[in-house]
Amino acid sequence: MRKTVYPDFARIPGMVAEYGKEYDATSNQYGAICAICANGEKIGVKPDEFDFAEAPEWLWEIHTEKDRDRWKARCEALEAANAQEAR
Repeated sequence: MRKTVYPDFARIPGMVAEYGKEYDATSNQYGAICAICANGEKIGVKPDEFDFAEAPEWLWEIHTEKDRDRWKARCEALEAANAQEAR
């Protein structure tokens, strides 16, 4: 997460997507993303609030070419870092 995200209307215990952490997520057919919080609840996140760690091709196609290239570069960097740690 690029920043910590809370629900818009109420603070529900455990319903937060925290800065710097990775979350599983879901998407609707239009590409809207929801992070799955530690309490199992889903919270909607805006494109400037997160980076993809990985995503299916159809979801990449929804987002802009600029963002797509940035996200893919970040994924490649994460993979390289993980490969380095595995050595």
